[in-house]
Amino acid sequence: MTPVILPDNYYLDYFLRLTELVRQRYDDLLSATDSEFLRAIDQTDPVALRLLIRLFLRKGPCFVSAKLHYREVPDGPAALNRLLEQGLIEADPMVYAWQLIDLLPIAQSRQLFSADEPSCRKSDLLARWLNDATVQPCSAWGVTEAIIQPTGADSYRRLQLLYFGNERQNLTEFVLEDLGLFQYETYPLDRSNRLFQDADDITTTLVLNDLADDFYRLCDAKDWPALPDLATQVLALAPSERLARRCHRLLNRIGYRLEQLGDLDRAQACFSTNAQPPARERLARIAFKRGQYDDCLSQLETLAEQPICADETAFYRRFVNRVRTKLGLAKLTFPLPALTVRQAHWQRTPGSVETQACEQLGHAVWLENALPLGVFGLLYWPLVFADVPGVWQHPFQSGPSDLYDEDFCAKRQAGFKLLATQTKAQWRAALIERWHTKHGLANPFVHWSALRLEVVLACFDALTQAQWLGLSTHLLADLRRHRAGFPDLFQYHEDSYCFIEIKGPGDKLQDNQIHWLNQFARLGIHAQVCYVSYDAQPTL
Repeated sequence: MTPVILPDNYYLDYFLRLTELVRQRYDDLLSATDSEFLRAIDQTDPVALRLLIRLFLRKGPCFVSAKLHYREVPDGPAALNRLLEQGLIEADPMVYAWQLIDLLPIAQSRQLFSADEPSCRKSDLLARWLNDATVQPCSAWGVTEAIIQPTGADSYRRLQLLYFGNERQNLTEFVLEDLGLFQYETYPLDRSNRLFQDADDITTTLVLNDLADDFYRLCDAKDWPALPDLATQVLALAPSERLARRCHRLLNRIGYRLEQLGDLDRAQACFSTNAQPPARERLARIAFKRGQYDDCLSQLETLAEQPICADETAFYRRFVNRVRTKLGLAKLTFPLPALTVRQAHWQRTPGSVETQACEQLGHAVWLENALPLGVFGLLYWPLVFADVPGVWQHPFQSGPSDLYDEDFCAKRQAGFKLLATQTKAQWRAALIERWHTKHGLANPFVHWSALRLEVVLACFDALTQAQWLGLSTHLLADLRRHRAGFPDLFQYHEDSYCFIEIKGPGDKLQDNQIHWLNQFARLGIHAQVCYVSYDAQPTL
């Protein structure tokens, strides 16, 4: 295969596009440090900038100068000198010992930091020096080769955040689109669509991201003694309304770990900050663990009367009788789901039970959530990609940033009302038109590679318009949780259809699956559960 030769300014052009949009939208929120960084960028020649962008794209933060070789930077030393002149890199930076151990070859690290143990492993060496607080220039540690470090890493990080609105994405998004691997819908990216409205919100976002990273590293290392301090730091944040949901989600994850570790007071403090599921469930469980059964029952009754989501209702039904038993009260009974059940007895074949079910039942496709969500995504395409201020930060979004917010529908109320006035024939025509004109564009509900137009239309035609409205209304009530749990198979033939959930031996219905089967029953949509058992295998 012939290697692809990228243009010399390949990555630099992407970076300059990023900075141009950030300047247009956030010039009033840029810090003095960020503005100075951009001025230095403007005054540096393209060849040197190519090298700088390469450094930002690598792990870092420090680099051995002699090892920096890139085809688009023919004279590396000269480029480094120009970056030094503009203050975009520093030579002989201040570092901790562990940073050099991570950067240098293990043999050299042993000479510098473990001369008495010439066979010491790198992981052991890192562990030994990780908590050493000494920070000094590389040369003071005994390093003889030139080490450099970009000075604008913090500004580069903030610029990427301002452009993407998150820290999950980076310049790679430009590359993936350029290669044709991902394609995106077009939407306005003017100043009115910017995500951040004040500098404090930018700072809080970065702090929250750092604390979330600390939490995941802490969990990976099982460094549980550090968890209480982390909880204290997150509890001390004062996030904006926009950031509150993310902050509460992190607090709930920290609280769950603290509860597992038996630190119920701190866990309760975390869960008490919000009502975002599963916070109220965990508070009820903590009350139960403390033997506060009256308080626990009161909390459960609140969940039953005012559930935020179906998960809370399911938890109430599973847990309430444990509490009532402790209080000497009679157990409650709940009606069983009105499900249509069938039994199937087959010989085991290679592959999944769902694949076998398609073969055995006939005229069936295994698409699970992809099929109903695909119909929904095509029907509601104009609303998903509506011009709503503040939800479009960059050209690489598969959906708006407020997709899972509580006011998603309220912000698009006029569009929902208009869609409800159209006929099913109009819906069908729009679905077909979007299939052809939007095909391949990223959409959070449409998985193009899994779908065929024939199957999409068969599914759409099978249900009445009222049924599609009912499904969509329920899906929109909680997009994050309700987008999963649809039956495995869609069976269709001539004028008949059925959604079928397949369960192999030992497999049980999950709460979200029961939830959707109940919704199907409420709307009069044909659905059933098929429990599969296998013939005993002959013994030799």
